[in-house]
Amino acid sequence: MAQQVQRKARRRSRAACAGLPDFVSLVERFKKAVVGIEVVHEQTVNRPFSFGMPWERPESTYRTVNIGTGFIFDPRGYILTNEHVIHGASRVMLRQYGKKQAVPATVVGTDYRHDIAILKAPITVPDTVLRVGRSKNTKVGEWVLAIGSPLGLDHTVTVGIVSATERPLQIGDREYPNLLQTDAAINRGNSGGPLINLRGEVIGMNTAVSQSSQGIGFAIAADVLRETIRRILGARTSA
Repeated sequence: MAQQVQRKARRRSRAACAGLPDFVSLVERFKKAVVGIEVVHEQTVNRPFSFGMPWERPESTYRTVNIGTGFIFDPRGYILTNEHVIHGASRVMLRQYGKKQAVPATVVGTDYRHDIAILKAPITVPDTVLRVGRSKNTKVGEWVLAIGSPLGLDHTVTVGIVSATERPLQIGDREYPNLLQTDAAINRGNSGGPLINLRGEVIGMNTAVSQSSQGIGFAIAADVLRETIRRILGARTSA
């Protein structure tokens, strides 16, 4: 009797595992399309007092570093990220999967109000890029996967579900008209990374996390991303 119970339990366990999404294949397919972003801010400040000594410098340069994530969404090598990740940067550096050296990136265009930026860099474009899909048909309860650099830990993968859709939010003078809410773990450094559904489509770009709660993260919906991409790259093409 006990053996029959154990066999039934093992069968139930195998059936449950068989029904889980194949996250491994998704990660293997798209990990090279995700990049870590290091942003350097340099500020020169004049010293208020000087004694005229030869070793004194009349000004000092302060350097701070910000981190974030981006993803290659176009075979031409264009990279999507949050505007707040690269805002006011003196230098933007990208770190690809499996590469030791970071490479400099240029800012192609930005949308400050909706917190979206497009970059380009002399990097090797992988065979498979992350296409921005449609978010209007996204359902609450769908499995999603996030890849990013939380706390500077490159290519960290987290999974969860879509917790809610069409969440409007305003932070300062930035407007987020259509956010997806997810319980996939999103921390500092995840900003600008992709939120991917089981079909391998980017349905959102991770951009904010509630600092006072756990399991509440937000992503800019893909439909908003598509409109901004069309506007920025269309203007660049026609220039």
